[in-house]
Amino acid sequence: MKLEYIDGDSKNGIKYDWGLIREEYRKLNVPAFYYDPLKMPIPETKWNIIMSERSRGKTSEILLLGMVMNKLYGTHIQYLRSREDMIVKKNSEDLFTVIIREGYVDTLTNGQYNSIVYRSRRWYYQKVDADGNEIERAPEQFCTMLSIDRAEIYKSAYNAPLGDYIVFDEFIERAYYPDLFISLVDLIKTIARDRLSVIIICLANSIDKNAIILKDLMITEAIDDMKQGDAKEIVTPKGTRIYVEIMEKIQKKAGKKRQKVNTEYYGFDNNRISGITGADTWAVDSYPHPPKKFKILQKNHYLELNGKLVNMEICQTLPPEDDSDADYYEDQIFINLHPATNTYEDSVIYSVEDHVYDSRYRYKFGMMQFDQWLWKKYNTNLFTYSDNTTGALVDKYIQIAKKL
Repeated sequence: MKLEYIDGDSKNGIKYDWGLIREEYRKLNVPAFYYDPLKMPIPETKWNIIMSERSRGKTSEILLLGMVMNKLYGTHIQYLRSREDMIVKKNSEDLFTVIIREGYVDTLTNGQYNSIVYRSRRWYYQKVDADGNEIERAPEQFCTMLSIDRAEIYKSAYNAPLGDYIVFDEFIERAYYPDLFISLVDLIKTIARDRLSVIIICLANSIDKNAIILKDLMITEAIDDMKQGDAKEIVTPKGTRIYVEIMEKIQKKAGKKRQKVNTEYYGFDNNRISGITGADTWAVDSYPHPPKKFKILQKNHYLELNGKLVNMEICQTLPPEDDSDADYYEDQIFINLHPATNTYEDSVIYSVEDHVYDSRYRYKFGMMQFDQWLWKKYNTNLFTYSDNTTGALVDKYIQIAKKL
């Protein structure tokens, strides 16, 4: 195919016919139960965020779409992971297993190749015999693997003039390091240069709306009300278009045996075991709520994460009005946390970001004696929450702060 360029200038990148790409992908007849990458409204959205609560075959289908682009235009897939150890052979050799097994290589290459081989962070088409012995290998890779933690190293040496399809896999992780987003954007700039043809797709097997990278993408508030099965387009204040999809949960109707097993072994009212029982609920933690009667002693402490504020009220339990409950009353000082919208001149604000010019902020858990007293209440289970979402946000804050 003769390549056309955006505005007739090769520096702007290839002018892709997305109608043709979608048509070619549909010819593969991918089973309906796999993720459908054609739902993404590209090329209108340059960033595309796909999340699910567990592996749903997203990566294989996203890679398959990139392979269609390679067939039609010679596009090179740029497969990113956050750390170098994630792209070594032993941790990535199954990346194309499903695609090979389903025969898509043969279809995409018109029978020239029937397998894929990994060599030095690159993937090549190959032809193998019945015993798996290589007969022929493509002279050029169709996919290159890169790690974001080496973004600075790639700057001086890496060149990918056809690297228009960037896939950042497992972009939500527990071990998220603070400068990941900066390194990610730096690496994307190295790959894309100033081309206008680049598409970025971020995949996650976790639905964590409090992940810092979502704040970096400026979409935390916009996705706060999204549920599984929802999708929306978001435009950042500076005009970047982002597609976000939270894949719906696959529901399997429990048979009689499953119901019996659940009843006899797992009959507990706990959303966190929904993945085991198959219940139609999200796997979320349940957090302690404040007692019915308490008084607020102080409420000028706050926690800030991803642009969200949480008021940390210092409270004291009050005795019950009914004497019959007196035996169960315990006079305690506890911290009650709930969403907030404003802070004040005398506020104390805990943050994992450095606010050197605002004396109200205290980094992580603070260093004052009172800070130590307050956060010790968390360790002694004396934090209560107005709702589970607030509890999850506070846990995320603590998790991040401990790693910094």
